[in-house]
Amino acid sequence: MNERGEEQTQHVGRSLRTLIRGLAQNSLGEAYEGYKALYKVGAPAIPQVREAVLKSNWSKLKYGNEARYVSGLFSLIHDIDEAEARSVADRLKNGGCAPAVARILDSVCAFTLSDYDRYSVCGAEVFEHKRLVTRQNVRALLQRWLKNVPAEDLREVERIFILRKEDFEGWGDYTPVLFRINIVWDNPSRRWSPMSHVNNFIIERTLYHEIGHHAHRHTFGQDPEQEEAAERYADRIMSGSGHWYSRVGRLLGAHSNKGISRTRNERGPHPQS
Repeated sequence: MNERGEEQTQHVGRSLRTLIRGLAQNSLGEAYEGYKALYKVGAPAIPQVREAVLKSNWSKLKYGNEARYVSGLFSLIHDIDEAEARSVADRLKNGGCAPAVARILDSVCAFTLSDYDRYSVCGAEVFEHKRLVTRQNVRALLQRWLKNVPAEDLREVERIFILRKEDFEGWGDYTPVLFRINIVWDNPSRRWSPMSHVNNFIIERTLYHEIGHHAHRHTFGQDPEQEEAAERYADRIMSGSGHWYSRVGRLLGAHSNKGISRTRNERGPHPQS
């Protein structure tokens, strides 16, 4: 093995230990740091990760961290190479893994990038579910909306997934470290119907909220201060874009001594991040 290959092997080993330690201790930040480093290595990282999965006896699950261990490592293999993940899953099942482990494997394998159309918008990689039920041109809307976002705030966003309502609970979320954004696109209404505009408003504002988390490099957890910062970010982008919601708000505020209430409910649904 040449020097470069040896360095890569050592890097994979260190990153794998970081991932395993994070999974064992339920430390999301550490787990995702190791995960991201190994994902960037790609296929050359698979042999060590695969060995870490296959060397264990999965006939029983005794502790919670064991489920995190197999799920985390197997998900990494699946993210790098879906065909390799299916091969590993077959080996574990044929080896008599516990039913709970088999369910984890099946759940991970149920997701496949072949279900998504992939394209780039403003430098961000977008994965749009092919069976999305909508009458909107999702790509055109994303191009229009993301042009409202400063380029530096989109820098390092790894992926934006456009999901169906049944794929995800809530409106969207942001994964620190991996820099991934999930957005639920729930708008089956006709393009010119009032409900279509309402639904698009929810989707657009959720997108800005999650980008706000990224722009501020927020960490894991439901922290009220982080949520408020993301809310303010979404407000600022919506206002700066000349959105109809902001124009109506300014108009009403001009005719009211009290102005517009800034309660969360009156600003629209609050996305759960």
